[in-house]
Amino acid sequence: MEKEEIIKNLLTLQNKNSNDSDVLGVFDEVNSELFKSLKLSQKASIPFLVSSGGTTSRAAADNHWTLDLRKNYQKISFELDTKHVDIEAGVRMGDLSDFLFNHKRSFPIGLSGTTGMGYILTGGISPLSRSQGLAIDQIMEIKGFWGNGKEFHLSRPNKSKESVLEWKALCGAAIFLAIITKLKLKTQPLRPILSWTANISFSQLSECIKQAESWPNSLSFQWIYGETIFAHAIGEVKNADHEAVLINLLEKLPFKCNRIIQKVKSINSLPNLSLGRNNNNANHSEVLGLLGPAWKEKNLQVLMIIKDLIDKRPNKSCYIASQQLGGLTHLKDLDTSFLHRDAVWKPWIHGAWLAHDQRQRKKALKWMEECWTNLEFICPGVHLAQIHPHLAWHQKELSSAFKEWLPKLQEIKALNDPRNLMPTLSN
Repeated sequence: MEKEEIIKNLLTLQNKNSNDSDVLGVFDEVNSELFKSLKLSQKASIPFLVSSGGTTSRAAADNHWTLDLRKNYQKISFELDTKHVDIEAGVRMGDLSDFLFNHKRSFPIGLSGTTGMGYILTGGISPLSRSQGLAIDQIMEIKGFWGNGKEFHLSRPNKSKESVLEWKALCGAAIFLAIITKLKLKTQPLRPILSWTANISFSQLSECIKQAESWPNSLSFQWIYGETIFAHAIGEVKNADHEAVLINLLEKLPFKCNRIIQKVKSINSLPNLSLGRNNNNANHSEVLGLLGPAWKEKNLQVLMIIKDLIDKRPNKSCYIASQQLGGLTHLKDLDTSFLHRDAVWKPWIHGAWLAHDQRQRKKALKWMEECWTNLEFICPGVHLAQIHPHLAWHQKELSSAFKEWLPKLQEIKALNDPRNLMPTLSN
């Protein structure tokens, strides 16, 4: 089998950007031989890229090495006494949710089940995060290799002890510093899920957001604005009385058409979300996630800006969506690199274009930057669910995500990844 064919077979990724990449080669195991090979073969200043789920646009790229963890790091195990789960780096979130369902446990996975460990390590915002916390808040132990090849195994610091800088760095910025091979995670009791979905109008979206900002932590609201506006709300049901409260709140939401309220066994049972398992979009894409406070009286102003941006989008595959945070995502006693603990909304900007159409790509990226500029007054933070060292806005993205913590992160990287084998934390 030719090298090109081997690479093609290994790099069957969710994000189509990576499938067309002319990579230098693919590794599928992390050991001393990996770092020896990189030291001998890889050009300095060219980081290698990691694929765990394959949804990021930087799972592979021209003239880079790719480490594909999906083949050899698929183990999941459950600890009956602690209710903790151990997962290797190639486990996808949909598979984790399915596994935990059999143990009557839950984990705050996101809107896509195809994401890998990168979802957790960059923060992990879920429809369940308001009641369960961020995915990153569930980490109890981390195993892996620093960019310098040194193996490590860290446990969550005791609250009574001084903050451990390396732990803080890995929880939210690991993708710049290390290869994570295994995580130990807390899990939550499995509860039924109430799901509300509907197509709504522009004015109804404003009303939905207004209502959602006063909801209890057990409910969260998400929406996507493209050709139409599709919205869904998800709530964890604690008991019969609580279910009645949630249904009452959901029935107050306005809708245009196709409203459905249903109760399912868990988040992995939501047919309307599909957890990303059937994503056949052939477009290339980039995603930029913003973070900011409740919109309150600025609600309509923000939506008018978004409406104008949607009217300007370069093609119909571009859209703006948003997830709701709050509740347990606001916990500040957890020292991680996810610094935007006050955030209530995460709008994400999805730019897309046809493969190999550089003119359309340029337009889509320009539109994304325009969206960012116009929404920055209400959403000054960035959630690095995707990283973009290949784009002009990379440094601004880092500064918006890590703020005053960035210089210390750069120091930790200089110590543990001096050759910059992992993606850069600077220009």
